Amino acid sequence: MKYISLVIPTFNEAKNLPLFFDEIEGIIDKSSFDLEYIVVDDNSPDGTGQVADNLKSQYPIKVIHRAGKLGLGSAVIEGFKMSDREIVGVMDADLSHDPIIINSLLNALGEYDIAIGSRFMDSSVVESWVWWRRLISVVGVFLIKKISRAEDPLSGYFFIKKSVLSGVVLDTKGYKILFEILVKGKWNKIKEIPFIFRMRKFSTSKLNYNEYWLFAKQVIGYSFYAFFRK
Repeated sequence: MKYISLVIPTFNEAKNLPLFFDEIEGIIDKSSFDLEYIVVDDNSPDGTGQVADNLKSQYPIKVIHRAGKLGLGSAVIEGFKMSDREIVGVMDADLSHDPIIINSLLNALGEYDIAIGSRFMDSSVVESWVWWRRLISVVGVFLIKKISRAEDPLSGYFFIKKSVLSGVVLDTKGYKILFEILVKGKWNKIKEIPFIFRMRKFSTSKLNYNEYWLFAKQVIGYSFYAFFRK
């Protein structure tokens, strides 16, 4: 049995959360995986945090209520710190990450240190991605693939062995915390699995100009980090 904490950063996902948990619970192999959920809510105005609290009676959920919108990266870091399990992962609550591959990702960690849901493999599918979002992602990935050694280093859908973070200080404020983990983490092998990146149902993208600026700083900073680490 593998013990896993799935960190779910949330902001205005009240309508999505019940569907999110119901979908994963219908797919996860409970004979092999003991999965707990850690919801980290940034004081969502739509009551997402309260919805998560209400769902505790149905699912193994822990909820962290934060004072405001402090950023996805810091939410993931806080969720990781709450976990005492051997494996931690991250998924978006907006239903864009198809959970059909979740068992494959977790099984991969028997041999690999990091398992990533990839949007950029031959059989990956991205539903109705507006051209400018796709351009930004493709350009961003092109810039950092050699640094990170991954096809989709900007994915928000991944699982890692907790040992990857041993002695590592994470400080990402923006959306792309996997990039920092790939650059700083202690790993030898990664597995990437294609999936369907789906259209959101009840929420909108949280990306804004500040997030793109934070990402640009990441690219520069971690490029130097990777260079001097060699």
